[in-house]
Parts: sequence; structure tokens; C-alpha cells
Amino acid sequence: MKSVHNVIVTGFLLYTTMFPAEAAQAEKKPAGKDQTYFLSAAPDGAVQVNVVPSKEVKPGLYVDLAGLRLWVDNADSLKRIRAKIADPAAVFHFVQGSLFEKLRETGIEPDMIPVRGEEDKKLGAEGMVLLEAGEFTRTGEFNDSSGGGLTILKDGSVQVSRGDKYRVRVSSFHIDKFRVTNEDYCKFLNDGNAAYLTPWNLRIGRVGKFVPADRSLAKHPVVLVNWYQAKGYAAWAGKRLPTEAEWEYAAGGKEGRKYPWGNEPPDETRGDFPVKYRHPVPVDWFPKGATPEGVFQMGHNSAEWCADYFDYASYVKAPKGDLLIDPKGPEQGFLPSTWFKFNVAMKGWCKATRPEHFTCSKRHGRHPLIDADAGISFRCVKSVE
Repeated sequence: MKSVHNVIVTGFLLYTTMFPAEAAQAEKKPAGKDQTYFLSAAPDGAVQVNVVPSKEVKPGLYVDLAGLRLWVDNADSLKRIRAKIADPAAVFHFVQGSLFEKLRETGIEPDMIPVRGEEDKKLGAEGMVLLEAGEFTRTGEFNDSSGGGLTILKDGSVQVSRGDKYRVRVSSFHIDKFRVTNEDYCKFLNDGNAAYLTPWNLRIGRVGKFVPADRSLAKHPVVLVNWYQAKGYAAWAGKRLPTEAEWEYAAGGKEGRKYPWGNEPPDETRGDFPVKYRHPVPVDWFPKGATPEGVFQMGHNSAEWCADYFDYASYVKAPKGDLLIDPKGPEQGFLPSTWFKFNVAMKGWCKATRPEHFTCSKRHGRHPLIDADAGISFRCVKSVE
């Protein structure tokens, strides 16, 4: 029998009080890894973020926020933190400021909120496209927008990044035909995962239950979701985020298409190009821009989270035998000697201003807590057993 929660909403901060059955369970394994985030609040309300061994946390004292479980040192701090983070703007600055800086400083990732519910697992591979196992070639030439955008040279062309040429083999998998929509994400929130809400996301509202703020937004891709929120949804759905290699294979195919639909440059029939719409459009628009297998909008409308941590070395260096099999990127995201320090991989783009934004091999990385207003969404994959 599942334990029951009282879910309390103060402004936009969600926290929980646990009934005895769940508290006992939390006593056994409160954080699930060696180190975790630990909050304390001074009498003036200033919140300090520390990293401590997981065994030091106190079961039942935590806040659940934007997909993250953040442990608190005592009941007084919990009250102060509730008061401090009682509006969306304050929560935004806390997540994008204090938590992000601690991640870049330590490389320790926060805990995710345990995912509840089984509703979407009933769907299996419904709404997904099966891609049979195969190989594609990383040519050693790709566009890189990890610095915030493409690098434009004096002659107006885009700088090309270079590495080794090698083959990549991926196993069979299913991939979502469309990105996860606001409507889809509301089902996840309503199935016991309310604290996976992004408090400052005005595209999702609550009238008894979570709903798109406007019915016209139901089929738009859910945005303002960080990497942990995307992974939480995927786990709830019985799926996972795609690896960068799986995403590339789905977009470019065995033949190594330049763009998801083929090698012809983008136009207004294949995507929002040139940009006409300020915000994301419904996920089923621009069928001519879909892959031959029927996967929509892989190059535009919003970027997509991948499962991999991001770096350069693991991508550009050819393996022995010039063949990688089901690569999963680097082993960790913490690279303190780099300017980005801690990034995860994203593919695709949001509002594309140049054809290079649509290319299947374009790389992009951002820290996992970022959730650009209209820029980042995701789709899921499911392995073939």
C-alpha cells in the first residue's frame, strides 16, 4: 500500500509532511546517495546551501521544489525557508542562483523527488516510433552552440568544430513522435507529482488540478523544465531521456541526413524559419519537417534535454576500431577546469535564425538547472527489450 502525503502549498513553494509509514521508510534511506544538499536559514531569512553526507539529513525535514528534494537542518529553518521562498520570483532566483552556484562549485547534484504514480506506464510505446538498430557516422565536422549560440565568422559563415571521424552503433529503441506537451506534463503533475511543477511557469495553471493555463497551449511543448524534471517525467512514463547518440540517430538516420527531413535547407514549410512566432508552436506543426520515420520538430521549436553529461573530449575523440557502441557520453558532468564547469547535453534549438541551427549534428550544453522560458523541452525514448 502506498503511503499518503499531505501536500501543502504556500505561495508556489511545495513541501510535505509525512505520515508515520513514509517517515519510517525515509529513516532507512533518506537521500539515496553519499552527499546531498542541506539548507539552513538564519533569523533574518538568509538561506545557506551546503553539501553534507546523506546520513546527516533529518527525515521529514525537506522542501520539494521544481523536481528537487532539498533537506533542511531544523524546523525553525524550515519555517524561514517557507517564508523566504513564498513567491515565484524568489524561487527562481534561489534555484538559478544559490543552487546553481553550489552545483558548479562542488559537482554534487541535488536529490530528485521520488516519482509517484503509474498512470502513463499503461501506454507502453503508444505515440512512439520504433527505430531499428543501426550505425551512423560522426563525420568529424559539426556546429557547436554550447557558448550560447553559433560562432559567426567575419565572412558571415558559421565556424565549424572539428574532431575525429568514426562510426556509432545504437541498439533498437522507441522514440516519442512528438515532444512532451503541456497537457502531458499536467497528467504527470496530477498523478502525485505536484512538486515537479516549475513555480514560475505561467503556461500551467491549477483549477483543482493542474491544467494548461489556456487550452490553446495544450499541444505546445512543455518548457521551463530543468533536466531533473525531464528525467522525473520520463521515469513516471516508464521511459528515459535519449542519449545524444540516440537523438542524432533519430534525427539523421543511418544515411547521416544533414537536417532531420533530408539534405535540403530549411524553409517555412519545414519549421518556423524565418522566425514568425515568438513562442513555441504546437508539437504537430510542420509535418514536412519531420524525419522520414515520422518524428516531428527535431531541429527547432525548442531544444531537447538528453541523458548525457556534456563535454568535448568524449565526442570528438575516435575510439579504438573507430566504432562506438551505445555511447552514453562522459562519466560525469563536473569539469571544474572548463568555463562551463557542469553541463548536460541538449540537441535541437528553439527559434532558429540560421540553417545551421537545424543540423542533426549540432551540439549544445547547459547546466541541468536551467529552464529557458521558451527554449528547452524534451521527448522520451524506450529501449527495446
